[in-house]
Amino acid sequence: MKRKKMLAVLLCMAMLCSALVGCGSKKEEGGKDIEFTMSVGNSNTTSGFSFDPAVDYLSQKSVTTGIAETLFVLNDDTKAVEPHLATGYEQTDDLTWVITIRDGVTFSNGKALDAAACKSALEYIFANNTRLGTMADIASIEADGQILTLKTNGIVAIMPRILTEVNAIIFDTEASDDYSGGVIGTGPYILKSVDGDGNCELVRNDNYWQGTPVAAKIHTKANLDAAAQTLALQSGELDWAGIQTSDLPLFENNPDYEVLTYNPGRVYYLYLNPGYTFTEDPAVREALTCAFDRDAILQGVYGGRGTVTTSIFPDFSEFYDSSLGQVGYNLEQAKKILADAGYEDTDNDGFIEKDGEKVHLNITCYSGNSFPVLSEVLQSMLKEIGIESDIVVSDAIVDDLNKGEYNIATYAYNTLTLGDCYNYLNPVFHTDGTSNFTGFSDPEVDAMLDEMKVTSDTAKRAELAKKIQEKVYEADQHLFLLHIQRYNVVRKGITGITPMFGSDNANNFIFWKFDKQ
Repeated sequence: MKRKKMLAVLLCMAMLCSALVGCGSKKEEGGKDIEFTMSVGNSNTTSGFSFDPAVDYLSQKSVTTGIAETLFVLNDDTKAVEPHLATGYEQTDDLTWVITIRDGVTFSNGKALDAAACKSALEYIFANNTRLGTMADIASIEADGQILTLKTNGIVAIMPRILTEVNAIIFDTEASDDYSGGVIGTGPYILKSVDGDGNCELVRNDNYWQGTPVAAKIHTKANLDAAAQTLALQSGELDWAGIQTSDLPLFENNPDYEVLTYNPGRVYYLYLNPGYTFTEDPAVREALTCAFDRDAILQGVYGGRGTVTTSIFPDFSEFYDSSLGQVGYNLEQAKKILADAGYEDTDNDGFIEKDGEKVHLNITCYSGNSFPVLSEVLQSMLKEIGIESDIVVSDAIVDDLNKGEYNIATYAYNTLTLGDCYNYLNPVFHTDGTSNFTGFSDPEVDAMLDEMKVTSDTAKRAELAKKIQEKVYEADQHLFLLHIQRYNVVRKGITGITPMFGSDNANNFIFWKFDKQ
C-alpha cells in the first residue's frame, strides 16, 4: 500500500498554532469573570455517572466538559485530520505509525505532556473500550521523549482518524487509580466538584496551552431530558443545549436565542431482531420494511426537520448510492406479505395470529431523540397491519439491546464520525460489532469490512461501503427511516459556539474561546 509520509502541515501548523497562541487577544487579556451552564448526559450505561474512559462512551464527557483532549481533530469543513496535542504523524511501514507529541503542553496538574503519558492513556482506553480497541488493533505502543510509536497487528488505514475520536482522550493515568470521579487532562477546564446526581463544577485552567480560557467557571446539569433542557433554556438556567425539533418554534425568530443548524449524517433507524419471537420470521421483518410511513413520521414527530431515507448515508456523502436502498412505505404490500405467510385475523379482533398465537411485538426505545413519541407512531402504524405491540422505554439501551429481548428498537447513529463510514459500518454490521444488536452476520460483509480496515484509498473505501449496503438491505434486520438535522440553541450574548461535525454537541475543542457579552 502507499505509505503516508509526514503530515504536510507538520511544521507550518505548529508554527501557526504557536503564533496564534502568542498573539491571541484572549491570552494577552486573560480570562473574564463569566460563567456558563450547560447540559451533560450520563451516557448509555447502568453504572451511573462516571468519567471512566473504560465505561461505554464516557471519554467523550471529558471532551464535552473541556477537561481532556485528543491527539488530532477533524476539520469541521474539509473533514481532514489536523494536529492538536500531536503536531504530526508518519506511517513508516504498513504496521507502524510514528506520532510527534506537542512540546510545551501540560496537564492541569502541572505535569508535562510527553509520549509516555500518551502511551499510558491510550493503552488504558484501547484495552477497555472494545469498539475503539478493535478499530485500532494495537500490538504495542512505545514512547521516547515526545515520540509515540504505535504498532498494529494488521494494517489500520485510518489510524489518524481513529485518534480524532472523542473517546481517544489523553489523560494522566498516574493521577488516580479511580477515574469515575474525573480525569486529569490537558483541556481548558478543571473538574472541581461533582455531586451525587452528576452535576459538575469546573474552573478555568490558567495554564492551558492554547491560551487563557475566557470563562472562569463552567457548571453542568446532568441528565436533563429534552423537555427539561428546553425549559432550562427558557428560564436562563442553561446557556446552550441541543434540543428536539418539536421545540424549535419556541426559539426560532426569537431575538433572545440563536439556533445553530447542522447535518452530521445522523440516521434514525430501527433494529429488527431476527433472534426474538415473531421477528425471527423473515416474512414479518419483510412486512415491517414497508409498514412505516416515513413522511408521516418526519412531519408528525420531527416537524419536517430532516429528510426521509431508505439508505444508511445522506445523499451528500461519497458513500451514498441512489441505486441502493430499501423499499418504501406500502401498506397493502405489508398486509399481503403477512397473509401469504399464513398470518390472519381469525377472531376478528383486528389483530393477526398464526398457528393460534397472537402476534405481539416489543418496541424498545430510549428517551432521547423523541423516540418515545416515535415509538407511539410506530405502534399506531403496526395496528394498521394488524399487529399488536408494547413500548418499553429503556434507561440503559445498550445493555437492554445486548440482552436481545426485543422485536423492534429505535436507534440513532452518526454515520460519518471520523469523516468516514467505517466507524458506523464496522460496529453495526461486523459479526463481532459492538453495536450489532441483531446478530447480523455475513462472511462477505466481514471480509469487506476487514478489507476496508487496511484500505486508505478513498474511492475503494466508498466502493466497499456500497457493496456492504447491498448485503445489509437484503437482510431486513435494519430499517432506515430518516436523516435528521441537529440543533443547538444558544442564548443571546453567547459567542464562539459552533457545532462539531459528527457530534451532537458544540465544538468543545474551541471551548476555551466561548464568550458571554
